[in-house]
Amino acid sequence: MKRTLALLIAMLVSLPVLASCGGTAVETGTAETEPADTAPAETEPARLSDDLPETDLGGWTMRILSHSDHLSTEDTFYAYELTGEVVNDAIYERDTGIKERFNCEFTLIPGGEWAKDVTMLTNSVKAGSRDYDVSFLLPFATGGSVIVNGVLYNMLEVEHINFEKPWWHTDMNNQYTIGGYLPFVSSDYLISSYQYANALIYNKQMAIDYGVDGLYDMVRDGTWTFDAFESVISLFTNDTDGDGAWTENDTYGFASNMGYHAITWGYAAGNVSVHLDPDSDTPVKLGWDNEKFYDTCVWLYDILYGGNLTFEIGWDKECDIKWDENRVFIQAIWLADLEKFRDCESDYGVLPYAKFDEAQDKYYTYVDARAGSLAIPIDAEGETISKVGLILEAQSCASYYDTLPVYTDSIQNSRYARDAETVEMIEYVGAGRRWDIGYSFSGGDSTYVWTIYRHLKSSGGQIVSSLEKLAPPMTKRFEEILGAYEQFSGMEW
Repeated sequence: MKRTLALLIAMLVSLPVLASCGGTAVETGTAETEPADTAPAETEPARLSDDLPETDLGGWTMRILSHSDHLSTEDTFYAYELTGEVVNDAIYERDTGIKERFNCEFTLIPGGEWAKDVTMLTNSVKAGSRDYDVSFLLPFATGGSVIVNGVLYNMLEVEHINFEKPWWHTDMNNQYTIGGYLPFVSSDYLISSYQYANALIYNKQMAIDYGVDGLYDMVRDGTWTFDAFESVISLFTNDTDGDGAWTENDTYGFASNMGYHAITWGYAAGNVSVHLDPDSDTPVKLGWDNEKFYDTCVWLYDILYGGNLTFEIGWDKECDIKWDENRVFIQAIWLADLEKFRDCESDYGVLPYAKFDEAQDKYYTYVDARAGSLAIPIDAEGETISKVGLILEAQSCASYYDTLPVYTDSIQNSRYARDAETVEMIEYVGAGRRWDIGYSFSGGDSTYVWTIYRHLKSSGGQIVSSLEKLAPPMTKRFEEILGAYEQFSGMEW
């Protein structure tokens, strides 16, 4: 049987369950002869090796500086001890195996507070004190300062990291590579890269009550589009208490905050906010400047503000209409939020954000900035860089094969999701994850990237004039970012 990885791995290979990430790939043997009327046993493909050399690091300790705030902490990639919680323990056992394999240790230094870790890292580099070997940071929290200040090493030049391996996240790593320089990376080492993908959850009890069926089939058939989404949620809007005012006492087809969940619809239509290409005649190209985005905004205005279809959730807050009240049919979530629904009585399923139209190639979503990235300080010694590369490659491979499947199994075993089809839908979400350098380095929530949040309602969905005003400072900002990247062009690493 083929094994599906974690929240995503529909875009990669089918996986076996045997063999470690060390050594060479294991060849599957020839199946035993079957009776003539029996099909031969299905075999799984060989587990890919991480191709790392046998290495004794002599007890070396890798010092990890980590971003940490109330919504994103080190617990998505680091475990201090065994606790009995399956994902925590899988992370702990992964790292224990790597420590034993390479004779090394890990220690974690939490940054605490928003972007404090960035300040700590920058100060260490400026002082030349080499306090940290690797950093888990949020690019959004840096505002591009790590590029401007020249704080990070080029991850393309790190020994042992092989970006051809399926555990590295190609979409992000390509997005942030400019002029042969890549400041930070993402891989399956970071479960957060799945947890902070935006998705939709729908209420199965309400679907039964209102006679709505076939949502999963629409996703599979490619017909889960903006128009289909609107048609479905329109069935549920109801002034339940009959007072003529739309409040938390009524029923809605959709619930969303108007921030990071709402702006995901721009990404769902296949856009990213900025494209950078220093070799182009237009080195900074803004991604919202197209008819598809304009049409998305007109459509989205009607969804969010035009007909009482949507109940607004405050930023980083719980929905005031509780799930078991059966008065919200679809709610915008991070995949990490599924844990909040595990004890709900009303059954639920997961859906990807809809496509703009049937011609779109897949269901896209945005990975929120809290997913984070991995980086090495620019002043790290060559021997240290090689050691960190060795460990990150091993951890990423081990997560791909061992840790993320535990996360998937925890869903399949009804800890979060309620049926196998929900897990299948989560794979659609994972396969369409997008990162955006424009989001990461734009410098706050009042910029071009956040036009839907700041200007959709006031413009009545006619967003063009707002974009025209926000475009020049956005272009200037990313001309500066490109200029900062240029300091690394041709550098000897």
